[in-house]
Amino acid sequence: MSDQELIKAIIRGDNSAMRELIGKYQDLVLNTCYKVLRSREDAEDISQEVFIETYRSAAALRSEDDISYWLYRVSLNKSINHLRKSQNILFRSLLQIEALFGHSDTAGSHRTPMSDDHPGDTLESAERQEMLARAVASLPAMQQKAFILHHYEDMPYKEICQVLNLSLSSVESLIFRARTSLKRKCCPPSTDQLRNKNLKI
Repeated sequence: MSDQELIKAIIRGDNSAMRELIGKYQDLVLNTCYKVLRSREDAEDISQEVFIETYRSAAALRSEDDISYWLYRVSLNKSINHLRKSQNILFRSLLQIEALFGHSDTAGSHRTPMSDDHPGDTLESAERQEMLARAVASLPAMQQKAFILHHYEDMPYKEICQVLNLSLSSVESLIFRARTSLKRKCCPPSTDQLRNKNLKI
């Protein structure tokens, strides 16, 4: 059955159609939630909420051309809301973000510290990861959604436009502002740079 056929069957009260829709999109919803929450348990809980809302909103979904974009949108909204409400803002995997700003190489960022690693270096890396996690979590909601879709889901700009119902220029602006904000928060100017700008420090 097509998505629209499934939706019509769900509206008629066909529970098997709802089970088929869940089976079809369960991985998409769960993975999207997990990439925001970084907790399998939380991701499973929010995924259930997403499908409960899908069932309740079935009538409105008859006008949706692609259910997957709607599910992406709801999964992101619910995950980010849960993240902020629970104040669980420390992402445990920041490989992509660190690579963006040149803080680590992709081969070594998750390696186990060797015996000759200096304890201070390990602590500094952990502190940097925490700072990056807080910075990402503090982004405005739309910037955070666009950033997550692009850098965690590897989604091209045109698809992000469809998920967020925005124009291409709006998505480009959101991602640019998100990266600029993260650079400012995670890579502050040095003392010399501040002095050169005649700023008080």
